[in-house]
Amino acid sequence: MSDNENLVTNAFYTKPAGGSGLPTTVPGIPGAADLQIEPDKVGAVAKVIVDQADALEERLSQKLAELRIDAPSADVVSTKAVEAWNDVITVGEGSYEKRVRAYVQNLRTLADQIRAAARTYRADDDATAESLGERRVFPV
Repeated sequence: MSDNENLVTNAFYTKPAGGSGLPTTVPGIPGAADLQIEPDKVGAVAKVIVDQADALEERLSQKLAELRIDAPSADVVSTKAVEAWNDVITVGEGSYEKRVRAYVQNLRTLADQIRAAARTYRADDDATAESLGERRVFPV
C-alpha cells in the first residue's frame, strides 16, 4: 500500500481499541435490570390520552355543524358541489367525521390498553417481588 493510500485509509478508518469493534460513543444495550416502570405514571399517561380524546370529541361536536354548508343558489352545479362537500365531511364512509370519530375511539382503546398493561405489570411485579422476597423500588 502506498503512503497516499495509507493516509486515506487511516483518515477514514480507525482500528477499534479492545475487542468490541464498536466506537466508544455507541451506548450499551439496556438490560431488563435497567428498566424501572412506575405503574401509577403509566396510568397518568392513559389519563392524558383520554383527556385529549374527550377534547377532540367535544371540538368535533361543536364544529361539525359549521362544516356543513348550504348551496349558495339552486343551480345544478352549486347543489351538486355542496352535496359532494357535505358527503366528504359528514356522510360517506371515509368522511372527515367518521375518520375523526375512529381516531377518538382508537385513542380510547390505546388508553385502555395502557391501563391493562399497568395492571398486568403491577400483578407481575407483585408476584416477582413475593417470590424473590425483594422490596419494591416504588410503593404501590
